[in-house]
Amino acid sequence: MKLTYWVAPRLQGQATDAIIARTKHDCEQKVLALGTAGDYAAPVKKSFLYGDAFDLFEMATAEDGGRGMG
Repeated sequence: MKLTYWVAPRLQGQATDAIIARTKHDCEQKVLALGTAGDYAAPVKKSFLYGDAFDLFEMATAEDGGRGMG
């Protein structure tokens, strides 16, 4: 299976401060609602493959925020 999402990284902050969303439009709207001009980079499309729900869970909870994510 494939999971695709959009990420707008925060320019002056932690990686965990990034905005994520299902669509580019939703990501852009969250950036407008939560930040000011220049707080976030432009949204970037990311995707990764996983075999089943357990693989997805393992990736998301593994050390360093998940191996193979994005």
